[in-house]
Amino acid sequence: MGFCNKLAVVVALLGVGIYSILPGDILKGISSDIVLSGLQIHLAIAGFCLSPIPDKLMKEQRGRDIGGDFEFADDGDIENEDYDKGSIYSLLYALYSNAGTVMSDRGVPYEFTFNTWGIAPSPYPPEDPQRHGKAAYAGLVHLDAAKAYVEKHGPDVRIVEIGCGTGAGANLITRELLTKSVYTGIDMQKAAIDTCKKKHATADNPGLVCVQEPGGVGNGGNQAHDGTGAVIADNSVDFVIISETHIADIEIGPEEKMIFKEIQRMLKPGGLFLWGNALPTRVWVDAMPYLNGNGFKLLDNLNHTKGAVTARDEDVPRVDAYVDHLFSQYPLAFKNPFFGRGEMCLKVTDRLLKNFYRHPGTALYLKMVSGYDSYMHQSYEKL
Repeated sequence: MGFCNKLAVVVALLGVGIYSILPGDILKGISSDIVLSGLQIHLAIAGFCLSPIPDKLMKEQRGRDIGGDFEFADDGDIENEDYDKGSIYSLLYALYSNAGTVMSDRGVPYEFTFNTWGIAPSPYPPEDPQRHGKAAYAGLVHLDAAKAYVEKHGPDVRIVEIGCGTGAGANLITRELLTKSVYTGIDMQKAAIDTCKKKHATADNPGLVCVQEPGGVGNGGNQAHDGTGAVIADNSVDFVIISETHIADIEIGPEEKMIFKEIQRMLKPGGLFLWGNALPTRVWVDAMPYLNGNGFKLLDNLNHTKGAVTARDEDVPRVDAYVDHLFSQYPLAFKNPFFGRGEMCLKVTDRLLKNFYRHPGTALYLKMVSGYDSYMHQSYEKL
């Protein structure tokens, strides 16, 4: 065995060791409060590749029929019990941060901060790598109810976003769309909020503040806090935004009801809850009577599912180029010589990532095509 292969063995074994200690199972074991370094990511992915999990995902016949006849090996199908959302997003935001600036398929340099499926058509040019994500945020603040509210009350609205991620949408709104707004972006992921503070909530954008809310808003009765650490006051917010945040992906359950309760507490009477996402159609059907019966009134209800599918179709070259770039950063995991694990793990990781992106051919994409999932934009007024 040559020196390079011996070195790879040593580092791979080290990866297994770190995998068993920190951060653990990358699908379930990474805390939202951890910000993984590039080396930690590399070792964790190497450990994941050498673990039994990729084989289990590729070979297991689970026989589930949730929105279609799917299997992971074919279309990346994965359900909530297979992963922890805090762990997955902690890894994703660390990957994006460590990737830094990359080239799009059109040769445009960008940093992937819109972890957003988005919608089409987009008012932003085709050369913009993240035009669909921008269209999703612009669509929410351009809903008829939101425009009427700004016209009536003025542009200096106070906005809170729950699940802001890296703050890319907040940055778009505060810099381009509602430039006099005061915006608090909240997320449970430290890696995401670190990026938000570093890249978007800068001295030249004083209207934006990024706040980590450990555990998430609403969970366990958690209230939303502002940049000083104080609880956001009752009846003090004009808009609350939720855009493609990982809630209500199964049902309007206890977590969602607590989040809605916190949204109603913060909003002024007449203030708006602006909600956009791709969710099971049955969830949207259940959400409307629940919210209408608990202190809200539905004002806007737009179905963007066809546009969301088009956005995923148009985004194929960009996503393929970005995923290829990510994989190239971790040769130990994906190009190791051990038992053919690298090639197999590359397939597994490719399916995992692209299913979360609703890439064409994946289970989440096909659920939008079939209508099992619907991408909606809604506005609700607080009564």
